[in-house]
Parts: sequence; C-alpha cells; structure tokens
Amino acid sequence: MATLSPRDASVLRRFEVFCALEGITSPAAWGDEAAVEAFLAIGCSHLAPHSLGTYRSTLARLGGITTSSEFPGSRAAHPYDRVELSALWSIVRHQPSPARIANATVLLGIMVGAGLRPGEVAQLRRADLEWRRGELVVTVRGPDERRVPVLSPYREALRTITASRTDFLFRPGAGRRTTKNLVGETCAALVRDPEDVALHSARARATFICQHLKSETPLAQLCELAGLQSVESLLRYAAFVEGAPATKATLRAKVR
Repeated sequence: MATLSPRDASVLRRFEVFCALEGITSPAAWGDEAAVEAFLAIGCSHLAPHSLGTYRSTLARLGGITTSSEFPGSRAAHPYDRVELSALWSIVRHQPSPARIANATVLLGIMVGAGLRPGEVAQLRRADLEWRRGELVVTVRGPDERRVPVLSPYREALRTITASRTDFLFRPGAGRRTTKNLVGETCAALVRDPEDVALHSARARATFICQHLKSETPLAQLCELAGLQSVESLLRYAAFVEGAPATKATLRAKVR
C-alpha cells in the first residue's frame, strides 16, 4: 500500500482519535458511514461545508485504512492492565538472585511509576531520587530534564532499592550508559516462559501516561512530567482512557 499523504494521514488520525473518545473501538467500524457522519457532525462542526465534503470523500476513499502502520507515532503502545501489572511484579519477585530482583524492581518502578525512557533509566543515579513531603521524586537529566513524582504503588519498592545504591540506580556495575540496550537486554532476560507478560518500555510509559490521564492531571503538567513537547502528543493515548470527562473533553477539542 502506498504511503499516505500528510493530509490523508492527518484526517485519519483525527478520525481515529474521535472514534476512541466516542467508544468506537473496533477498526471494522471505522469504515462505517454512521461513524463518519458522527465524526463530521460532532468532531468537525467548526469546519466549513467544503472542508466537511473533503473530509467525507477522503474517509470514503480510504475506507477501513488506519494510520497505525502508515503514520508512525499515531498509535500508542497499549498500557498494562491491573492483571498484567500483578504478573510483572510476580516475575520481578521470582528473579533468581537479589541483584536481578533489585534491577528488575528499578525497571518496573521507574518505567511504570515515573514513565522514563530506557536511556533515561540507564543514566539515573542514586542522587537523582529524593523524598519530598512523602513523595519520591525522580530528577531526569538530559535534553528533557524534569522532575517526576513516582506513582504511589511504586514508591516503597524503590525506597528499599535506593537505600543500597551509591551511584547508578540501575545495574550499578555495568557500563554502556549511553545506550538503551542496557535496559532492553534486562527486560528480555526477565521473560523465562513464553506465557510470561513481557516488560516493554513503551507499554510501561503508556501505563504511566494513561494513569495520569485517568486521574485528570492537567495536560500541560502531564506533558512536562512525560517529557513531551505538546498536548497534541497525548492524543494517541485517548483510546485507553476511560472516564475522566474533563480530560477527554480537552483532548476532543484538540482533535479540531
């Protein structure tokens, strides 16, 4: 299939986000005329008639195509649910040595609890974590420098690990701090059974972001916490947010 033009990709992206916000989750329904007309009536009410016609003809021409493969970055990784997070904690606790348990705890606690990227995790030092008024706050160094409070379910596990660290928080004896492979290799080593839930950095980060969306953290603040450049970057997570009416209303406005 030919690569979508930027205009077609933009129309499809807006339509996908609208469907997610309206609870239309099946890709098969995206080619439905009723879904298209709802999108035009509700999500595009600000457009002039000729623009509505262009959108309608574009969606009719493209049919059931989605932008997930044609428009990189338009679809976020799926966040972990509660069952999967419980399974991940079980995998962490059953690692074969105290050192591997500690490193796995850091990965799960920092990537899900603070939404850090692999390269950011690898660079963390003991001094980058501190307790402030009952919160564990991570200072992220580098181009997207920021301070991120760790989500409450992960604080105590990280407190225990940080007490034993003097320098790097994750795999203190390892080198290659400039590459994310240090994290990727450890994530891969956690999986000993094909049926195990795998720890993926993109899913962990999505879990962190979606938890804040569900809690209705102000979107500008969430962008800062996640190291994102704009509120529009959060649109791709809309499909995974249940409830949170104020947040969804703001994201819906961004579709326009």
